[in-house]
Amino acid sequence: MKLKLKNYKAALVTLVAIAVLALSLAFTVWRLLNVEQDLRREDTHTNLWQISQTQFEAAVLAESLARAAMGETFLDPEQAPSFRLAILISRLSVLLEGPQGHVIDRIGALSGLKQTYLQLTYAEPLLENGIDPQNAQLLRVQVRDLAYQLRGIANKVMLLNRDETAAKRSMYLRYVFESFAFIIGIAMSAAFLVVRLFKGMQEASQAKQLLKQEQELSDLVINNISNQGIVMFDGQLRCLLWNPGMEDLLSLKSDQAIGQQIQDLDPIFAQEDVIGSLVRATEGTSSIFENEATSSDGQERCLEVNCFPVYMAERKLGIAFMRDVTEQWLARKQAERQNFDLEIKVLQRTAALRQAERRLIAAINSASEGFAAFDWTGKLLFANEQIWAAAPVSLWCHEEMSLSNFLRCFAMCEGADMRLVNAQPPFEEVEFDLLVKKDTWARLSLTKADGATIFVRLTDITGYKQVARALESALDRERETTNAYRNFVSMVSHQFRTPLAILDSSAQRILRRGSELTNDELVTRIQKIRNAGTRLTRLVESVLNAAKLDAGTIEVNPASYNLVDLVMDICERQREVSSQADIRFDVPDVPVRVYCDGMLIEQVVVNLLSNAIKYSGDTPVVEIKIWMDGSRAFCSVRDWGIGIPADELPKIFDRFYRARTASGIAGTGIGLNFAQRIMHLHGGEIQVESYEAAGSLFTFDLPIANADQTQQAA
Repeated sequence: MKLKLKNYKAALVTLVAIAVLALSLAFTVWRLLNVEQDLRREDTHTNLWQISQTQFEAAVLAESLARAAMGETFLDPEQAPSFRLAILISRLSVLLEGPQGHVIDRIGALSGLKQTYLQLTYAEPLLENGIDPQNAQLLRVQVRDLAYQLRGIANKVMLLNRDETAAKRSMYLRYVFESFAFIIGIAMSAAFLVVRLFKGMQEASQAKQLLKQEQELSDLVINNISNQGIVMFDGQLRCLLWNPGMEDLLSLKSDQAIGQQIQDLDPIFAQEDVIGSLVRATEGTSSIFENEATSSDGQERCLEVNCFPVYMAERKLGIAFMRDVTEQWLARKQAERQNFDLEIKVLQRTAALRQAERRLIAAINSASEGFAAFDWTGKLLFANEQIWAAAPVSLWCHEEMSLSNFLRCFAMCEGADMRLVNAQPPFEEVEFDLLVKKDTWARLSLTKADGATIFVRLTDITGYKQVARALESALDRERETTNAYRNFVSMVSHQFRTPLAILDSSAQRILRRGSELTNDELVTRIQKIRNAGTRLTRLVESVLNAAKLDAGTIEVNPASYNLVDLVMDICERQREVSSQADIRFDVPDVPVRVYCDGMLIEQVVVNLLSNAIKYSGDTPVVEIKIWMDGSRAFCSVRDWGIGIPADELPKIFDRFYRARTASGIAGTGIGLNFAQRIMHLHGGEIQVESYEAAGSLFTFDLPIANADQTQQAA
């Protein structure tokens, strides 16, 4: 371990020396390149030349403008002010836009020079068209100031270049010292590397000597290993080493094996997969395999062969270690057989358990009831589809299904209490009948099967609730019917008593007075007897018809009728009974053929017409209207009598019900109920519109008879 650490430190120091050498060389070259580029950028003379040329052109232009101010004529165009101004402007442009502009900007004279350049540019058109002496004199003064300005700029640039040259000399001197220091570093690194090279050569010689000793030791060890065979071979699979262990395993001497092809030594090495492993070992890939065979005495034997690559003297070799693992192999085979038998049993029992589990889950899923299982903390273990489909669960608990959340989902249902809201471990057993949604009831029960499992059962009891409600409703209806029949009997007895009293008093009057009665009085008494008899007949017919409807024995015999004629005949008969009534008609001129039972429809019309007359006072006015719309015929009976209160309109077709506005007027309360039920038998319905003290409008409809029904009736 100490040797490895020492070698590691030596290698690290060598790498550091090489890195120092490389960095020193790189930095020295980089400094030299910087100096070369800086020298290449030296352009001090160029800057001064450009400034002096511009100053010269300004002086020449000033002289030309002075001559122009004196009125002198220029024979040579190049001496004219316009030409000299163009030359000056171009010089200024080069001076401002080139690298000299950066130098002038550094001394703070660039803005003034640009302003002068702009003024000269504006003056150029004046010189082209000819300039007067006064303007020439003014422009000359400006150009002369420019020449003075350029002279000052040249002086400042010279001073700036002198300062920069001094700074560069200092920098170059520093570069020289730095380069000298790095050259010393290069020399020291190179010396250190040379020392390391000689020392490495000595270590290599010592390592070679040590390797030779180790090889001799390894040969000694290999030849003395008796419980494991070792064979070494080259890339052509020639045997190079055959130790005594191989002699014992394969009964082959080393002098017979060394130098021979290894696949010719024993059938084990002649197999294709074994040859492939040996070749891969010489190529640098390790492998291990077992060879099962039968020995010469007929016993089963298993040999384990490990192949490894070996590099010696720059040669790729291979080495194989062989040992007898028959006992382990036989024990492993026996263990594998036992494990196989055990796995078969485990698989069989697992399959049986899974089959039982599938049957149980299938039974739970196919059940009509919801079923779920939770552990003692409320974590969901299983839930069938009926649980997930329950209205509160599908809305609120589908993402997080714990027992607490599950019970809280049902806390808002009718029939729940705070036990569902406050449910926390340990959960108590509960049972509720809940209205989970409209007209849907469910029984929620929570039971504990053992100390760790909680079962929840959700049973649909809507049918039971409906039956219970139906029984309660039937019982209520029975009570109402009993009370209604009791009231009806009391009322009918009163109604029967009135016409019977009229019959009795009229008969007694006729008996007492006898022949003393005049003909008119006799007719009046007989008419009262007839009216009372008619009233009794109607009461009896109403009771009988209601009984037939209740028993379901009333017969409907539909045929084709002219609704206009049917209603007109009824009205004529009603006029005989109620001569004071004013019955008005609004009917079509053509027949209105309907398909109905004429006898039953006649009772409907009589009931509506008699009610309209009865509840309209002493001078009743009744309007009857008949019309057709599509496949239906309609008939309405309208009066302007006492009307029906708005809050009682939904109840007027109930049996024995009479509006409070009908108090004091004779009636049984079964006429409208009977008429409505007759219309239901015909597939129609009586509609009513009424306002208290403003009259009522009753309308019923019948199907129009087709041609076949009309012909059949004829």
